[in-house]
Amino acid sequence: MNYRDLDIKISYHSKGPDGITEKLLIPALKCTKLYRRGTGFFSSSVLSSITDGVKELIENDGKIQMVASPKFQQEDIDAINAGYRERDEVVTEVFSKEFEEELEKMLDDDLVMLAKLVATGVLDFRIIVTDTKDGDGMYHDKLGILEDFDGNRVVFYGSPNSSHGGYKSNYEKIRIAKSWVTGQAESVIDEETEFDSLWNKYNEEVTVYDFKESIKKHIFIVIERKGLKDRIESFWEKEGNDVDPNTGIRLRKYQKQAINAWVNNGYKGFFVMATGTGKTWTAIYATKEITDNEAILLVICAPYKHLVKQWSEDVKKVYPDNEIILVSSENPRWQAELTNAVMSAKYTEKKTVIAISTIISFNLPVFKRIADKTNMQRMLIVDEAHRFTNREPYIQDDYKYLLGLSATPSSRKNDKRGDELMEFFGGKVFDLPIEYAIQRGYLVHYNYYPIFVDSTPDEEEKFKNITRRMMACWRGDKCIDPEEFVKQKRNRLRVIAMAEEKMKQFRYIMGHVKEKNHFIVYCGDGRMFNNRGEEKRHIEQVKDILTEDRYRVSQFTAQENMKIRMELVDSFNKGMIDCLVAIRCLDEGINIPSINGALILASNDDYREFVQRRGRILRKYADEYSGEEKKAANIYDVIVLPDYDMNTWAAIELRRFHEYARLADNVDELMERLSQMLGDYGLELDDIAETDEENERELDE
Repeated sequence: MNYRDLDIKISYHSKGPDGITEKLLIPALKCTKLYRRGTGFFSSSVLSSITDGVKELIENDGKIQMVASPKFQQEDIDAINAGYRERDEVVTEVFSKEFEEELEKMLDDDLVMLAKLVATGVLDFRIIVTDTKDGDGMYHDKLGILEDFDGNRVVFYGSPNSSHGGYKSNYEKIRIAKSWVTGQAESVIDEETEFDSLWNKYNEEVTVYDFKESIKKHIFIVIERKGLKDRIESFWEKEGNDVDPNTGIRLRKYQKQAINAWVNNGYKGFFVMATGTGKTWTAIYATKEITDNEAILLVICAPYKHLVKQWSEDVKKVYPDNEIILVSSENPRWQAELTNAVMSAKYTEKKTVIAISTIISFNLPVFKRIADKTNMQRMLIVDEAHRFTNREPYIQDDYKYLLGLSATPSSRKNDKRGDELMEFFGGKVFDLPIEYAIQRGYLVHYNYYPIFVDSTPDEEEKFKNITRRMMACWRGDKCIDPEEFVKQKRNRLRVIAMAEEKMKQFRYIMGHVKEKNHFIVYCGDGRMFNNRGEEKRHIEQVKDILTEDRYRVSQFTAQENMKIRMELVDSFNKGMIDCLVAIRCLDEGINIPSINGALILASNDDYREFVQRRGRILRKYADEYSGEEKKAANIYDVIVLPDYDMNTWAAIELRRFHEYARLADNVDELMERLSQMLGDYGLELDDIAETDEENERELDE
């Protein structure tokens, strides 16, 4: 539902059947992404009157931004103007006193809810003081701006007094402007611009004070004074906003929906969840639906060793008292440890045994032999399950509970292999696409900046020759040499990935990158000659140039062991490393939320890769020291364009352009440019919307 589905009138009154609270605010808040509110003076009724709507706003991960002004007495202004007291001190003192007085008026449940709003970052608060020659004036603009998840906005202004009690004798009217109504959008934009100038502190007529930390202190002072401290957790649980005290994790509404769908499907199924939307935590808390009632052998599989380590750190927070065995070549004792854990559970008081394994180690016969010794039921979770290609029939017999996870179970639309994968786990029970995740604010928005370089005649000739060798692998609709076809296809993509103009113009390309830290560079897996005639790996050349230009840079590849990789991630998140250069190791699973920008120097023609990389870049993040939140990210993509007769090459590059452009904030200008380039190469959008013709023909032989 969005605002257009609501019957929003052109005005509301404080009295009668058209009261703003019941008829506008509460219904609208249930589908609100951001509620911006200027209250004049702060009143407890501003929040307590809309409790029902705020509860659902919390569930939907909505936010509230509120600004208010202190009520200065004349003696306060005189003291400031005479220089007896600092203005900052007076502002804080006056508003703090008023704020606590208003908190005392709130009902107990409303006060505890307010504490949670602030503690979880749902509500942020700022004080505004008008700068005047005669003293410090008051900000007294009363307005509200509501924005839903589809970008519709509603503005109300006037003196709404949105309360159930108080001012009942007053007759007040507020006016409404709706962004989707012709003639009203300009008013909406004007009010948004004004509010943003206050909130972001670039309005020269006022001074703005952050009050977020002080508000926490004063709320908890009143809570303790009222004897409500012990009720905070129970209230939160009662409202369904469960916070795990071990992890601090509060599951979002969609995560609970996913778990419920899996339970209702007989504890089997597949979660298709966009990268960065919390599928790991969703899966871990799904296990609690079983382990809270019975002890099991819980097996979690991931494709890479660093993901095994990452999973273990999160699982340990939820299962602090359970033994966790890491199963990979990094732990040479895993067979003995798993055997001991399984046998111990057999003869002592049963406790869930947890094994976190690489997919390769899970598929070893010895793993099955040890697991078969248990007398407990078993559960299998597979992360990045599209890598779980060796799915033996015994798994469905041995494991009563199954859960598959992936952002991209299919490599394209209508992919029967993806459908078969999901059916193995019990079918798709939950789907959260990246479009929805960005729209809902579970991932940050992004801008996409293509950077164009030209191919060389030699590269184009290589591409044509390889294409001829690929075609020779087919007789009609049948591939007679699948191995050779796949090999040549990779060779053809490598021609584009390793195009020499990318490195010749690398410093020019880096000139487009706005970020000076917290960015990553995706490189090719080949070798090429540098400007000194030395043959070096592509990733090493990139690292050398960035180092010469005084970036603190490290590479993140399969050559680094798991311990070093995790240290690199930690250093990058803390800002000790400016840039990570990688080939494919950053594509799947690894959690580096502090990434603000990414440069794609090399890419495969693979929809799954596009989606995985984008999701990696768009994860939400707040700096642990400053608290500053990541608002958006930038994707820079080097696209190699050939001569106009090379439309197969152009389709490969423009396919990636289309996928990244379609969800970017700057989509309009990008699509206009794409349309022009498609015309230049004689292509239609359908020619690039999915994988090319060779990819469409599955090599099942």
